Amino acid sequence: MQRPIIIENNMLEADSDQHFRSVMPRGWTADKPNPDIGVDLVVGIIEDNRASSRELLVQLKASQESNVTSDGLYERITLDVSTYNYLWDLLPVALLVKYVASEQVSYWQLLSQVPEPNQENLTMTVKVPRSQVLNAESWQIIRRYVEAIHLRKLGARERVDLAQFT
Repeated sequence: MQRPIIIENNMLEADSDQHFRSVMPRGWTADKPNPDIGVDLVVGIIEDNRASSRELLVQLKASQESNVTSDGLYERITLDVSTYNYLWDLLPVALLVKYVASEQVSYWQLLSQVPEPNQENLTMTVKVPRSQVLNAESWQIIRRYVEAIHLRKLGARERVDLAQFT
């Protein structure tokens, strides 16, 4: 009897999602948006057992083996320039995460750390520092960054008179 074949990419995607959730802080939420158009997970940040109204957008990438640079300092990922542009234009903070299955480790980089791509290219190579392992310590750095950006954006918010838009 024939059955559907699960390809390696499907299994890697599931493994990366499972690993990401396993290293996420206790109580934080991770939801898959539908449809997935550049954002793999929307992470809700919980502080002191209370919802914080802060969230983080995550683009997950995965590979079976490392794609490390020759100096050993960076893990490479390929990202569509259109995905970069889309994530850049969204208001929440965006995080790129590369899961390496053979190491069972995820590396991370804030999109704001990534140099702007050449808009004439379809894809770009992002070098994620291997020193940025996704763990309890890194989550605190990420949380503080998200909080700073969140407060900065709230500071720009103002009450409006809708009549000026009609």
